[in-house]
Amino acid sequence: MLSLFALGMLLGFKAKYSDTIPSNGIIGNVWCVISDITTRLGIWILLATIIAVWSRNPRIGALKVFVFFVGMLLIYYIFSMWLFGFFPTYYFIRWGLIALASPIGAYIVWFSRGNGWIAALCAALPISLLVSEGYPFFYMFVITLGFDILAVIILFLVLKMNKKQWLRVITSVLLIEFILIKSNALSYIFGGL
Repeated sequence: MLSLFALGMLLGFKAKYSDTIPSNGIIGNVWCVISDITTRLGIWILLATIIAVWSRNPRIGALKVFVFFVGMLLIYYIFSMWLFGFFPTYYFIRWGLIALASPIGAYIVWFSRGNGWIAALCAALPISLLVSEGYPFFYMFVITLGFDILAVIILFLVLKMNKKQWLRVITSVLLIEFILIKSNALSYIFGGL
């Protein structure tokens, strides 16, 4: 647990630090891309899913993901306060609420390692969020959106499923995508962040 808290702190520091680097030259442009990736949901969905599915049981997975996000948010906003001299309360509360909800998602996602429709639905949830975030890549060709699509591929590899389960997951992703698009749910949850 302590190692995940430390990893969360390290990645929170890197995320905030990358926001402060000027985007001049090759190194600056690389840091700019890193900043853009760590500002979006994709990297955090990917990491939380991997932490959850590699845990021994769903309760431990939920706790690990929560500890990871607490470490990340604490250092991110402490570093932000130190750098800029103010504390962005609105964003801290919104992201804090999402971190509080993350154990529920981690608990559910842990079951994606199994077979059957329930496991497929559990696997489809993070994949659908990543697809929702990254699908504009196919007509905008923006690197950060491409990272979300790469994260989808990584999750398919990490979850190790047979062809039948793969088809169940794809079907579930399409259904969830349809619901997300029609309901506009993501803009209600993450709008303004």
